[in-house]
Amino acid sequence: MIALLIANSLALASLLIMLSSGLALIYGLRDVINFGHGAIYMLGAYLGYTIALVGGFWLALLLVPILLAIVGIAFEYLALRPLQRRSHIEVALVTLGLGIILGQIIIYFYGGEARSVDAPKILSGSVTILHLSYPVYRLFLIVTGLGSCALLALWLRWTASGLYVRAVSQDPSVARMMGINADRLSLLVTSLSTAFAGIAGVLAGPYLSVDPGMDVVMIVNCLIIVVIGGTGSIGGAIIAALLFGFVQVAGSVFLPNLAALVPYILLMVVLLIAPGGIGRGRVLS
Repeated sequence: MIALLIANSLALASLLIMLSSGLALIYGLRDVINFGHGAIYMLGAYLGYTIALVGGFWLALLLVPILLAIVGIAFEYLALRPLQRRSHIEVALVTLGLGIILGQIIIYFYGGEARSVDAPKILSGSVTILHLSYPVYRLFLIVTGLGSCALLALWLRWTASGLYVRAVSQDPSVARMMGINADRLSLLVTSLSTAFAGIAGVLAGPYLSVDPGMDVVMIVNCLIIVVIGGTGSIGGAIIAALLFGFVQVAGSVFLPNLAALVPYILLMVVLLIAPGGIGRGRVLS
């Protein structure tokens, strides 16, 4: 029971890590919460469903992040840059409105019914590890989520562009004085964030389902994770996603009648103990 609980928690946390890390990246660089992130995730899921019907799951996993990176570039040029001198609440409300519009466009074209995506044959079935039978696709989801998280951490830590992102996050004015192009970095981070959302959307198809309400559910979960982890902190978001996944899965098993309230209880407890979240800072941590 405990091993299965931990495995299911890691599977859920893997999706949440990819989404909340992208959300934290944008906040760390632009100081704005992108409330349209859930709609971008839903767009990735529906595009993945469509491409998988034509060319299979692997083609969807390859093409959707590229397509959503292009969406991120458009989002940067059409929304974030024109509004960068406006107040944070105004930009947040614009992203919320864009997310609602995008969600309604998706529902208009695909309808209100849920869609299912089959896992590829190589990832179907189960495997036995330490006397525990577990679906192969969920193991793939865990490896992909944690692997992308590790690559993101290595990029931020050991590459020049990652160093620039951390510098702009810490002090944008000083970073610009040192010759760092903050707008170019913002374009990179926004496209990377939406690409991560696309990967998460494709991976969510065989694991959960593709339905019209998935954007609201996921953006609420990601906002809780970002706040628990400390707004703008990648490390905090990763730890918070792992904690959130465990609490969510454990709550659905042991407290099914209160499972919907468990994440909010976790949020209140963490904020009472550490009002700034469990992360040590912004993108740097």
